Amino acid sequence: MKSLNNLLKTVYDALTAIEDANVYHYEKPAAVKAPYIIWAEQGEDNSFHANNSKQDQIISGTVDLYTLTEFDPLVDSIQEALNGVCAWNLDSVMYEDETKLIHYSWDFEVM
Repeated sequence: MKSLNNLLKTVYDALTAIEDANVYHYEKPAAVKAPYIIWAEQGEDNSFHANNSKQDQIISGTVDLYTLTEFDPLVDSIQEALNGVCAWNLDSVMYEDETKLIHYSWDFEVM
């Protein structure tokens, strides 16, 4: 079974490799302005067990992009980065009235 930290590091490494991206785990510092990416693991999904032990662990999480820019190229950069390291799907795209930000949210699973 792979190390949980190594699984999460693959997602972190993919996101932080995106050029000119502000990437944060769990939350951003207060002074950071959009655009920024926040990612977080959420828990374990559908792991594989055999012989009374865990053989593979699947960790799920989310990646969120907050931007002021319509058609922000970071959307494609995030999808390209995730493509090489985990399963993912675009879960939602919302416009937040209070903050005036466009909020993209992806779910991911890494094993």
